[in-house]
Amino acid sequence: MAAVQQNLPKMVSAQLRNKANEFLNSRKYANNLADILQMFEAETDNYSPLLLTIEVIFTELLRRGDLIEEIVPLKPVDQSPEAEYTRWLRECYETALARALECVTRGRTNSRLQALVTCCKLLQAEGKHPLESSTGYFFPSVRLKNIFTVLLDSEQSMSAPIARFQEFTEYRDVQQYGLKVLSALAYRKSPTPTYMQNYLELLDKLLLTEIQFENKTKLKNRDNEEKEEKILCGSEDKVPFPYNPGVCRRYANRCWSFACQWPLCAEPRTHRRALLLLVERLMPLLTRPHLATDMLCDSLDAGGPISMLALQGVLELVRRHNINYPDMYDRLYAMFEPEMFATRYKKRLMHLADIFLSSTHLPESLVAAFAKRLSRLALVAAPGDAGALLQLVHNLLLRHPPLKRMLCREPDPTIMSSDPYVMEETCASRSRALGSSLWEVSLLRRHHVPAVCSEAARVLAAASERAQPVSMAPPEDAQLFDAELKKRFKTIEMNFIRPQGMTSPSGERVMQFWELMA
Repeated sequence: MAAVQQNLPKMVSAQLRNKANEFLNSRKYANNLADILQMFEAETDNYSPLLLTIEVIFTELLRRGDLIEEIVPLKPVDQSPEAEYTRWLRECYETALARALECVTRGRTNSRLQALVTCCKLLQAEGKHPLESSTGYFFPSVRLKNIFTVLLDSEQSMSAPIARFQEFTEYRDVQQYGLKVLSALAYRKSPTPTYMQNYLELLDKLLLTEIQFENKTKLKNRDNEEKEEKILCGSEDKVPFPYNPGVCRRYANRCWSFACQWPLCAEPRTHRRALLLLVERLMPLLTRPHLATDMLCDSLDAGGPISMLALQGVLELVRRHNINYPDMYDRLYAMFEPEMFATRYKKRLMHLADIFLSSTHLPESLVAAFAKRLSRLALVAAPGDAGALLQLVHNLLLRHPPLKRMLCREPDPTIMSSDPYVMEETCASRSRALGSSLWEVSLLRRHHVPAVCSEAARVLAAASERAQPVSMAPPEDAQLFDAELKKRFKTIEMNFIRPQGMTSPSGERVMQFWELMA
């Protein structure tokens, strides 16, 4: 009985495949389509076989042109059997799309994802083979609007379907028309937190592919790169898609302007998502970035990971838009607490701190306070975080050579007990770091992890070397994956004697029984 239940999905898939083939090969099996659509009402959990079946059927019907209905102006509607059959097929097509959209919100997770893929594949097929005769480029925006309406659910989180939709946002036409459709759906006065979360995630996926801004003359000369642009509904026999980065930027600004009217800072999860979207995707696209100053400054005062995210946006405003933020360095100084090691944005914070402290015109008392605080935190940090903090201290000493007098070669107990530095002080100028020394670095020279020992030794050798500051930028995912592979996997030797050709080494007993043929 268990074996029958395991093979039941395969049996259903085979039956549906036979019904689809019979329907596509002969019109006398037209009722098979009605039976397939009716099976959606009986199923409650796994819709994947049905979704794949309607995808195959209607993709083929669109390719054949069986859904195209010829309408001649000022003439009565054709009542012939052929026209009636075409209208019936179009009704079934609309019903199938409605059933697929319903499946995005119910059933198993893999079934929901398959429903989204089916809707996007049918959108692609309709874009290449429109329901009305057309020779130019066509994108079915209505279908995309229906998909977005389902993804922007007010009661249910759609994180999994939106993450799957990312594979379609790589297409330029989906990005441009998606931003246009999303800007039309964003007008809501009081959305729920779930709706705001879904909206921000969907906007983030649409902006995942970078929008390039260049002169028109440069764009005309880049024929090779234009060929690499991915178009979902494009076709070789039609007019190419008129991609316009300016249009994408305008609709992205409109989407964000609507979102700014919502209470994005009411919940921490929505607040973090909005800040990530702003600092990683939207800042280069905003026509008036200074309007985000209030949100970023309020977020900077919130503390925790939210203030770490806001720091990147504030840095962008200070560097590129001449926005002056008072007590910026004191706010940055206060973020370096032991609690920072429990957040996922600690690497980002160190990288941004390295950028903020890269100026050689900063007061020595300020830089000394940062160096002392980073060294003190390295004592309680994990080995990986301690190494990163020591790298940042090394950069500070290279940029400000007078501070090398703070280095202490041997950790003296008297120096440690009479240290005037105040760790609890959140203001860098009142921490009394200039009267202290970096005995913590000397203490870390005896750390039980060799990597931390080497970083501490490099900081102590900063007084006599002419090195360049180390980059604190977080590595990319590909670099992390390669480093992990090198760390965990080693070359496995399969032979005692390295083979020199196709034959086995001399003296091998296998050669007595086998002969290798070229």
